[in-house]
Amino acid sequence: MTGSDSLDFPCLAYATRRTGRAVTNFFNARLAHLDLNVAQFGLLAAVSRMPGSTLAAMGEAMLLDQSTLARNFTVLERRGLVEAEGGRGRGGKSITLTKEGAKLARDAGKIWQATNKQLAAELGEDAEFGRQFLRALGDISERLKAKDEEAGRNADARGPQKASV
Repeated sequence: MTGSDSLDFPCLAYATRRTGRAVTNFFNARLAHLDLNVAQFGLLAAVSRMPGSTLAAMGEAMLLDQSTLARNFTVLERRGLVEAEGGRGRGGKSITLTKEGAKLARDAGKIWQATNKQLAAELGEDAEFGRQFLRALGDISERLKAKDEEAGRNADARGPQKASV
């Protein structure tokens, strides 16, 4: 599908998801020979940056739901790349990289950095706009996360609500 084929649908959610999928596919293709995808690399990188944290804490930091996080953790655990110790349930256990996981995180990190550079080069003059856009998206995600948390606190304070028909 080219730009001329794409849907002319002025929706921020659709546009960011579509772009996100294209970027994810670009990175997945470069990580494939390591039998790793973007989500799994993201979790490896998070464990590397936050050793000993719980899955719940990592999920919160990465803005991932528990099912996505658990699914990717299970894949990495079965491959012997991460370990969970102590606590109750996966969400409460301390997560660390194994020796193999640390090596794969380093190797994949090099590919990740090279892929970032390659993508920036392919974007050419749009690269600076892309960097500014990424900063803006980071700010937006933090503001939306804060609004979600506030909405959750307000909903908890109100108690159960009747559904309107």
